[in-house]
Amino acid sequence: MTNPLSTIALPSAFPKPRLLSLIPAIALLSLVLAGCAPGNVIGVAEGWTPVTAVDGVVYTGTRDGNVLALNAQEMDRDERIGPIWEYKPREENRLGSIFGSPAVSDTHVYLSSAHTDEETGRLLALSRNRQADNRSQLQQDEWEKTIEGALVGGPVLAGSRLIVGSEDGRLYCFDATTGDRLWTYQTQGLLMELGKERRIWSTPAITNGVAYFGAMDGYMYAVSVESGQEVWKFKTGGAIVTNPLVVGNAVIFGSFDRTLYALDASNATVLWTYSSDGWWWAGPVSDGETVYAADMGGQVLALPLDRRDGDPPLWIHEIGYIVNATPALVDDKMVVAAKSGVVSILDLGTGTAEEVPLDLEKDIRASLAASGSGELARIYFGDVDGVVRSLDVDRWRVSWTLETRE
Repeated sequence: MTNPLSTIALPSAFPKPRLLSLIPAIALLSLVLAGCAPGNVIGVAEGWTPVTAVDGVVYTGTRDGNVLALNAQEMDRDERIGPIWEYKPREENRLGSIFGSPAVSDTHVYLSSAHTDEETGRLLALSRNRQADNRSQLQQDEWEKTIEGALVGGPVLAGSRLIVGSEDGRLYCFDATTGDRLWTYQTQGLLMELGKERRIWSTPAITNGVAYFGAMDGYMYAVSVESGQEVWKFKTGGAIVTNPLVVGNAVIFGSFDRTLYALDASNATVLWTYSSDGWWWAGPVSDGETVYAADMGGQVLALPLDRRDGDPPLWIHEIGYIVNATPALVDDKMVVAAKSGVVSILDLGTGTAEEVPLDLEKDIRASLAASGSGELARIYFGDVDGVVRSLDVDRWRVSWTLETRE
């Protein structure tokens, strides 16, 4: 298809496309499966400044290993307003590098982190209403746990339980209130002693009491939230780092075998597949009828949820840049942030670019967070330099920025 951007006059400073196809496959796989620390493999040891937006508050984990709660609506009026609260642990309790987006309950915000030098992870629960003057100590209703293996994927809530995957090849389940460990599940990569290939980087998706997640051993897993028992596992031809999506009766995810899969969530029967020229890192998103996905070759596409194998995409949009960050849907639009810092807004029906892409010249890898609609539609995201941004979707401009680094 014709690239919609070819009809738009781009600024002279707009960078030329840098497609992943220029990188040999063996080079990428050696980076992903190499025996080195998470920061070296992922590219930035200090983390990605991930964000989550809930009830007008943006929660983020910073490159310095701190946690901030920001009043997004107040910052729209005056970006000089400081955080609602900040958790800045002492050096001996530092969180390490934060890559996965925070999980938020009615009462708490949960974060996972990686200590690359110690090969351990930290799981943290903070009160959403914590005291603003208490910056360095945990309150009575807060807790933290150290886990063997770095935590790259984010934690996810399943009722009163908190689930997270580790680089040690285990899926962990904790009581969200007390932090007590309830069960662990061992992946095939761990059981086969595959070393670094046992890593779990994807954030699980929870539906109907089942946790779905992928691992670098090439399997997509379905595990009971209640018991930690395996429901099924499905083998692909490559590592899986994608955050899976569960919509309807389908679990959808991409693999480094260049294939996007849709499996029956109950029994792993293949509903359909789509083969791409690029690897899949960013998670797919859906409006309930259509699946939207971006690969690492710079291609964004739309696929009907009920498609048949071999059916062409509804549309394809060539961004031309590597996409690591899971896109966000807002109203009838999709916002996609490329690793290079180019942010595009696409029409869901046609895939055409509605505005000239914003070139922020920042490395964006963490998932985007959406909030509001119409004139209040906002997209929040952080970059690897520690800057959090609010993007006014209606006016297509950055409404505020916050530098989180000290």
